[in-house]
Amino acid sequence: MQPAGIEVVDVGPIRSGAEYSHFILRRLPGHVNTPFALVTQWDGFVLDAHAWSDEFLEYDYIGAVWDDQPEALCVGNGGFSLRSQRLLRAGHDTDIIDQHPEDVALCRNHRDIMERVHGIRFAPPSLARRFAYENERPRAPTFGFHGPKNLPAILDAATIARWLDRLPDDFFRGRDARRLARALMARRMTGLARHLIARRQAAGRRDPNTRLLGAAAALLHHLGHDT
Repeated sequence: MQPAGIEVVDVGPIRSGAEYSHFILRRLPGHVNTPFALVTQWDGFVLDAHAWSDEFLEYDYIGAVWDDQPEALCVGNGGFSLRSQRLLRAGHDTDIIDQHPEDVALCRNHRDIMERVHGIRFAPPSLARRFAYENERPRAPTFGFHGPKNLPAILDAATIARWLDRLPDDFFRGRDARRLARALMARRMTGLARHLIARRQAAGRRDPNTRLLGAAAALLHHLGHDT
């Protein structure tokens, strides 16, 4: 049942990551008439509403930091991000190339244009770490997070299992499934990890890394490292 006050707009099918990036860069501004938009991908979630801060609204873009980027360019993860109308409109600039992934296009490849031409203010890393996390371990409560591998820290195995059952084979073939399997084992959810790895193999991934993951999960399960 759709919650009261929520409007759902059908934008048509988005069949690939590249089509998603095109939608966010070029088409999303036409659907947003509020000062800000919270962009959440299928694996982005609000975690703690009490961690919200109005300070987030002082910037045009805020998302989890990229831990493999220099400090000056590390704020940019778009899977769970808050964006101003000014930033959304900047996506129509023809000097900004329609690239995938769109968060890299906006926050790294065209950072100079965004700041110099459009006056975009990217949140500082210290504030971004209070907003959301992805690969870094959170240092304090955050408003949200991005990435399936973070689910075992907040959800029980039964809830994750129901969520996994709704996902297509493409997920199980990808990198996120491998990372989630490791996170499940680290949280002693080895039975669910074995189930995930079996789905990965059934989806066509039988590479050495997948076999090693399966062997590790089986060993941990045999040793009783399960919740």
